[in-house]
Amino acid sequence: MIRGIPATESHNLHPEQWVNIYELGIAGDAEFYDCCQVSDLDLDDPSEYRLELIDEAGKLMPVGEALK
Repeated sequence: MIRGIPATESHNLHPEQWVNIYELGIAGDAEFYDCCQVSDLDLDDPSEYRLELIDEAGKLMPVGEALK
């Protein structure tokens, strides 16, 4: 299970926040898609993706630490 936020909520994150992007499948599974900063997100349909917040070293972060 991916702990994070829907990509449609990325506007609530700092632009320089790093995220792992997961594409959601029809069966509810998630497949790793990419890693980038929020300012570089360019997703065709954000409702099909979920964001996992990470720090510069790639370690997972609690959502509350990354909100604006």
